[in-house]
Amino acid sequence: MNKKKWSVGSLIPGQETMFIPENKLAVPSFKPEKKEEPALAASAVRIQQGGLTCSVPVKPGSTLLDAALANGCDMKYKCRKGTCGQCAVDVVAGAEFLSARNTAEQKKLGSSAKRLACQSVMSQVK
Repeated sequence: MNKKKWSVGSLIPGQETMFIPENKLAVPSFKPEKKEEPALAASAVRIQQGGLTCSVPVKPGSTLLDAALANGCDMKYKCRKGTCGQCAVDVVAGAEFLSARNTAEQKKLGSSAKRLACQSVMSQVK
């Protein structure tokens, strides 16, 4: 039986192929980059909606939704009145910069720890 190794290069006349044993191949190791979380500003609110996490600078008088959208955070929202619940977020940090829950939030979310971004108004830095 023929024990010769064939490759595409060896089938082309005039081409020679060099064989390197698999244990001698230099395979680059893949090391995923570690994504460092950006430092939270002294007056910012960090929110999470599904797999999206955003850090939103505090803008007193603005809703959390408006500030997040102005900051480039691509959140889900719909009615902006507190009835649909699409803008519900988890507040990871900076809850002290948000107003107390209003009736729309209490009615829609009940005892959940989530907040409606369209109803949460940012207050002065404390």
